[in-house]
Amino acid sequence: MNLEYKNVWVFLERRREEIIESSLEVLGKARELADKYGDKVAGVLMGAGNLDKLAETAITYGADIVYTIQDDVLQDYSTIPYSEALSRMIIRYKPNIILYPATRNGRDLAGRVSAKLNLGLSANTVWLDIVGDGVLLAGVPGFGGGIMAVTKCLTKPQMATVRPGVFPKPQPNPTRTGRIERIDVGKLPEPQVKTIERVFYTVEDISKAEAIVIAGMGIRENIEAVKKLAEKLNWAFGATRPLSDEGLVPRDIFVGATGKTVRPKIALIVGASGAAHFISGVAGAEKIISINIDPEAPIHSYSDYSIVGDAYKIIPKLLEKLEAEAK
Repeated sequence: MNLEYKNVWVFLERRREEIIESSLEVLGKARELADKYGDKVAGVLMGAGNLDKLAETAITYGADIVYTIQDDVLQDYSTIPYSEALSRMIIRYKPNIILYPATRNGRDLAGRVSAKLNLGLSANTVWLDIVGDGVLLAGVPGFGGGIMAVTKCLTKPQMATVRPGVFPKPQPNPTRTGRIERIDVGKLPEPQVKTIERVFYTVEDISKAEAIVIAGMGIRENIEAVKKLAEKLNWAFGATRPLSDEGLVPRDIFVGATGKTVRPKIALIVGASGAAHFISGVAGAEKIISINIDPEAPIHSYSDYSIVGDAYKIIPKLLEKLEAEAK
């Protein structure tokens, strides 16, 4: 092993004073990788005020060390101070691997650090392994999810962003021990964006749903009926990217290579053709039921049960049946 570069780092993204789930998912995978070649896992946590409680949480989820950087300019995520702080840490400590959740902030930070330090970056990975003396292999979807390219970085540290939902969240172990190190990185630049107002809204995390109804372009004129079906079944509601691109559904609920990855016990897919970039986001479902009027649609080959028929006629009949049973 090249001892100059050691440890697997994870950027621990905060939201509302909690570590987000996708960071914990990445932390679990980092633990697995580090154990494979006998290294340690370090979390990097930035913010204002005391971060010890969050750091202790990270230790229960697999971190051996948590580096905390406390500065008022780090209260909320901002590209310039966050990337500067992490870059200084990298230069000082020389990690072997850095993993980031592929969230908006995680992707932004990884890209900026990559550019600042001239480092390679495997983006939006869905598979990770380690070989030899800590060489990171990363599976990256290509051609709309039709293939998976295996990449590796030729620079150190090796960096990758990890798509939320592709790795399971580990179980916390309250008996785990680790250490917390408060790091002084010096004066950081001020953010170039000022927050005027902060508005919070809640969106269901469909990546955790056990059952989901997904609407595709083939039902775009009657999305409300599909939403109603999901409500009647008490299932989550998702959609394909084209519906999101048209502004018909929120971006937070589209499923696919560039959206959410879901692993439900059952998925009902209505009016989606089954393009590879969409299938990559739902392939982990235990059972897939599809409705599509086109007998040649690729979605049928991925389905456990498929209905060749007009969703505009089938969905209202399903709703009628459910409403009759409810009376």
